Amino acid sequence: MTDEGEDPWLPIGAAARLVGVGPDTLRRWADGGKVQSYQTAGGHRRFLRSSLEAMTSAPRRLRYATGQLTDASTTIIGDVHRRMQRTGYAGLPWQSRLGSEQREDFRRWGQRTFNLVIEYVAAGKRSERELLLDEAEKMGALYGREASAAGLTLAEAIEAFLFYRSPVIEGILAHLRRRAAEVAQVTAAVREANAAIDQVLTALVSSYGGKRARR
Repeated sequence: MTDEGEDPWLPIGAAARLVGVGPDTLRRWADGGKVQSYQTAGGHRRFLRSSLEAMTSAPRRLRYATGQLTDASTTIIGDVHRRMQRTGYAGLPWQSRLGSEQREDFRRWGQRTFNLVIEYVAAGKRSERELLLDEAEKMGALYGREASAAGLTLAEAIEAFLFYRSPVIEGILAHLRRRAAEVAQVTAAVREANAAIDQVLTALVSSYGGKRARR
């Protein structure tokens, strides 16, 4: 059997990991002709690796003269996590009821969700922005289902999610200021980030208590 790393056609799980989006987004891309794919006799999708790699390496049109905002998202999220550790991240009540693996899962989901928000703010194409926001909302829904399954109350799930909000907004704001963005651009970017986070939070609340995501 051909090793997955050498196979030019990837199953949907491997393709999703390669480009960092969910399976539903990949299906929409394929249906819209954005990436090359085909369906096996059993109805499973296969995606052309080179088509996916071309999409991820394509230059992105960015807004607000941010230039490197998306490139800086990892640094921003890393700064957020360090601030949380310094300000008592591990001492919150909901943290004590989660096992180490669960805490790592929530940290990873939060990082991915807010990375999507940062990318959403910077993305220049409306279609790309819609996909990013849709993906962020799906992460919010996952967050809500898993928080419920872990035994957190809805209030605690919201508190856990909102713990990221202010540091992320501050990180975006600081980065834009370092890039000497105009005041109107900074204001618009922060407003859009807050609006996107609100939509993700709504998805979290709506999904709380729903069916747990399959592993």
